[in-house]
Amino acid sequence: MPPRKEVTPALTRALAEYAELPLGADREAVVTPILEAWVKDANELSRKMSAEQYMTLVPATVFIHPVEPEEGQP
Repeated sequence: MPPRKEVTPALTRALAEYAELPLGADREAVVTPILEAWVKDANELSRKMSAEQYMTLVPATVFIHPVEPEEGQP
């Protein structure tokens, strides 16, 4: 796995622009350390969940589409 880039104010600004999210300079300083923590933790979780022992793990919540009854069925 390539080394993780440091989350810098410039990267935060670029990501905000890419996502078309307004981000003022005053918020950039607040958002950058939060983004750094999220990315670090998300990558750690991704590595953990990629382990062989978790390959059969499935989500606890399963979303299904309701089946409409056929004509004449209650």
